[in-house]
Amino acid sequence: MRRLRDVGEHAWIAALARRLAGRPADRRILVGPGDDAAAVRPGRRPLLVTTDALVENVHFRAGWAAPAALGRRAWAVNASDLAAMGGVPRFAVLALEAPPAMRAADLDALVGGFAAAARRDGALLVGGNLAAGPHLAITAAVIGEAPGPVMTRAGARPGDRLYVTGALGATGLAVRRLAAGAAARLPDPPRRVRAGRLLARVASAMIDVSDGLVQDVGQLCRASRVGAEIDLGRLAAAFAACAGEDYELVVAVPPAREPALRRVAPRLGCRITPVGRLLAGRPVVRVRAPDGRVVHAARGGFDHFRR
Repeated sequence: MRRLRDVGEHAWIAALARRLAGRPADRRILVGPGDDAAAVRPGRRPLLVTTDALVENVHFRAGWAAPAALGRRAWAVNASDLAAMGGVPRFAVLALEAPPAMRAADLDALVGGFAAAARRDGALLVGGNLAAGPHLAITAAVIGEAPGPVMTRAGARPGDRLYVTGALGATGLAVRRLAAGAAARLPDPPRRVRAGRLLARVASAMIDVSDGLVQDVGQLCRASRVGAEIDLGRLAAAFAACAGEDYELVVAVPPAREPALRRVAPRLGCRITPVGRLLAGRPVVRVRAPDGRVVHAARGGFDHFRR
């Protein structure tokens, strides 16, 4: 089995460029992988740009997921940011840091998983970079466009209802078990590009749940200058309020638009659940237990520099 130190940076990149060049031509790509930069033809809609990273021993540990699954995950965490703004991804570049002893086939599988996941969401991998490093790090930048309103975290008002797509807590629980040395499967993040595009038509504000529901709702509150109350009884478990890495969408919906939300809900491709409401006042998130008590969330969510 060939390692990256046996193959070399330039040979690996050249082989990847040949594989990507074998796909059907796309008129939007003027210059694809293999040059100093990609050249793409933007459309008439507003462009959205995001970047995110998965770093070994920070976001995952060796053996937690197969290489292709890590590639899919690297794609999904970026696509989730565009989904939260009502965007549709179009192009991606991928910067990889890999140890020389990593198997070349594993890096192939990682990039293949990323590219396949991107294609399923209507986007293409058009370039990137490879560098040697002490551990695996996957950084993607994704360009998308907004087919409708550009949704942000600001814009919510007191009285808006808070909804969450899908279900929370599964990834956080898997990470907790894996970190403890127990057997568990790290689930793929959900695909919410379609849901985000549809929800942007009825929402006043939106954010994806990457660092935990309580923490991310707090960011929405600070941007919109409102408070919030979350009903724990609406979640599968109390743990789900702070677990993180769910990559679902939190949506603020004004009461007048809730009939429109009910009409669009069957087309989202996932369930959507009311989990709270927005309040006038300071941007504080209250968590209320099923018995009505306000409970304290000792850890609101993930922070890279506060563990």
